[in-house]
Amino acid sequence: MLFRLILSWCLMSSFVAFSAPVIKRDNSTYEVNGLTVQEVRKQIDQLGPMHPTEKKRYDGITLWDLKWKYQISRRGKIWIVTSRSVRLNIKVSVPKWVNRDEASPLAQRQWKIYQSNLVRHEQGHVNIAISAANAVDKYIGAYSSASSLEQMRVSIERNTKSILDRFRKYDLNYDKRTRHGANQGARFPNNLAK
Repeated sequence: MLFRLILSWCLMSSFVAFSAPVIKRDNSTYEVNGLTVQEVRKQIDQLGPMHPTEKKRYDGITLWDLKWKYQISRRGKIWIVTSRSVRLNIKVSVPKWVNRDEASPLAQRQWKIYQSNLVRHEQGHVNIAISAANAVDKYIGAYSSASSLEQMRVSIERNTKSILDRFRKYDLNYDKRTRHGANQGARFPNNLAK
């Protein structure tokens, strides 16, 4: 009996293809200009990226889309995952102050701090997305076997969707907790509350 279990495990291990999520990241900027911090703030409010579901503009935005595929094959009396692919597309957009050099040294310094904090905030969203991709990939890769093909497909789809939903909630809570980065210094000028 022990020999059969070891043999089954070796057979399953030899058929599962090892992979890692494929991550594609697109960084972009939108241009703002002005000679004062108030003019630049007005431009950000008018031109900042629109959140697709909230229909509200933000200083910066990170959107991500996670997709996965897998192949299942029969090995004796059981079904196993023989290959998988997880693809994560990330789009990050932040402002670029095109005539910053014409502004006061204080405004330039404030912008530099703000820009750094905004990029750090958006990286938090990127990290959540990458964690989601890794969790889905790990789950599919660790799925051992099932005696029914339909049972296996339903279970994988239900659980991967649950993982995705959990990370989408993390992403929303991250923005609530940080006030869309304002609590992290991602606010320009930094003495205004949004």
